Amino acid sequence: MSIKARGRPTKYHPEIGEKIAATMAEGLSLEAAAAACGIGPRTTFTWQKTFDDFRQAVEVGRSQALLFWERRAISLSRGEPGNAALVTLALKNRSRSAYGWRDVQAIEHSGPYDGQIEVQHTLKIDHLNDDDLLVLEKALVGLKLTL
Repeated sequence: MSIKARGRPTKYHPEIGEKIAATMAEGLSLEAAAAACGIGPRTTFTWQKTFDDFRQAVEVGRSQALLFWERRAISLSRGEPGNAALVTLALKNRSRSAYGWRDVQAIEHSGPYDGQIEVQHTLKIDHLNDDDLLVLEKALVGLKLTL
């Protein structure tokens, strides 16, 4: 008895990996290159896990896309026309998508003299109507608290 695979048959074939890598070489991300080839982003992630040749094609495509944008940055540094902000954003996005990097700013808070922050919890009930107050009272009594 043979066991049939579940789901739809894959549309993957090695030429798709080559086409996506070539499209990425024009500066596009994997997701954009896949969309240009009619492939969804989730499919590309599945194919990278399933097909070694596709994963390798994506790695080549990523390095080619990075090369495209770094060459644009170098040409701008030489005084050629272009948009530096756009190139900077593209280079940042290359790093983010390929390596999971995120631009994060951490903000720490402290109390006086670098001590703990005091937090005071208050319950304002002046906006509650009589029925809501009754429900609250029953809940507090149920918790063995008093008003």
